[in-house]
Amino acid sequence: MGLGYYLSELTKYDPESGCLLTNNTWEYKPPSAKDIPIDFRVKLLRDAPNPVGFLRSKACGEPPLCMSCSALFAVRQAVEAFRDAHGKPGYIRFDAPATVERSLLAAEVSPDMLTYSA
Repeated sequence: MGLGYYLSELTKYDPESGCLLTNNTWEYKPPSAKDIPIDFRVKLLRDAPNPVGFLRSKACGEPPLCMSCSALFAVRQAVEAFRDAHGKPGYIRFDAPATVERSLLAAEVSPDMLTYSA
């Protein structure tokens, strides 16, 4: 949920009617099972009860969503590193969601940079 919110879930509205244009999976691309890393290691803590939590839970609800903003910051750092490497340092406005299109525009990638030369 959080990765989609910060990286791919761009909503677009018709400026005249106000109707949502990204209302199905042709235009709207939520993350799927194939977007999970192949090596995804999770470790659960043993003997770590939380008597004051709801049903002894450590966290529920928003904490995972809040932690997913780190993906947005990682993409922003990658764009800044690319810009620095190509002589374009400085502040950039980088709003969520960090779609591929927005990331390429922020990095100022030109088509001649996308050619392969051996």
